Amino acid sequence: MPEIGVTLREARMRAGIDIAEVESRTKIRAKYLRALENEEWSLLPGTTFVKSFLRTYAEALGLDAKLLVEEYKFRHEPYEVGGAQNGGTQRGRRGGGRRAGGGGAFGPQKRTNLIPILVLLIVVAGAIYAVLELSKNEKEPTPPAATTTAERQPQRASDQAAADRAEARRKKRLVRLRIQAPSTESASVCVKDASGRTVLNEPELAARRRTKVVNSREFLLVTTAGARVFDGSRRLRVPADSRNVISYRIVKRKVTRLTGSRKPSCSS
Repeated sequence: MPEIGVTLREARMRAGIDIAEVESRTKIRAKYLRALENEEWSLLPGTTFVKSFLRTYAEALGLDAKLLVEEYKFRHEPYEVGGAQNGGTQRGRRGGGRRAGGGGAFGPQKRTNLIPILVLLIVVAGAIYAVLELSKNEKEPTPPAATTTAERQPQRASDQAAADRAEARRKKRLVRLRIQAPSTESASVCVKDASGRTVLNEPELAARRRTKVVNSREFLLVTTAGARVFDGSRRLRVPADSRNVISYRIVKRKVTRLTGSRKPSCSS
């Protein structure tokens, strides 16, 4: 008969299923399933669990679970079974020798020997129950591909709503800047955005003409006196100045006059 692990792996691959799907069906943790396929018995909690997991895995794959468990016992438990049989024979002989002395098969000595066995059985049963519960509850993270469309839709809607709110807040902070030359003379316009990039450079904007609209959260503006400054359709009130060329810093609903080295230059 082929190796136990090879039989399990080939049956799983023929069925076209992966370890994660078998874990979901059997409630056995993936690392224990891999240990069964690789015959890494030392990675499993003990022979009792090996046989239990092996039987469950084989049934999930449509294999003969009883045959695989017997194969495991034949290959990996012969010495333990023989030792138990020899020990039982020797104990039987010693018990027969003492029967004439009183107490018989269920004498005080026999009852004393049964207590540790009962305690051991209770401990093993509790350990099996604990491991099975952990196998049900401690699942490895589900791969993203296993997430259903129904589960993804609420998350996508939430992410989209958050993105829309962030975009709305960003747009509220933007200045939609446009400059218009005075009605009787041309104007010179130089504008840089928040990143320092020149977005408007009109050395001679004809009378009454308007620049294109540019968007940014902040602008540095140099223009000639008399030019009109708009944020969208709203005209901004700029501080008066007696000089011909004036520099401003413009953010949402606020215009500040600039002086000295803070003035931008489109020639650089």
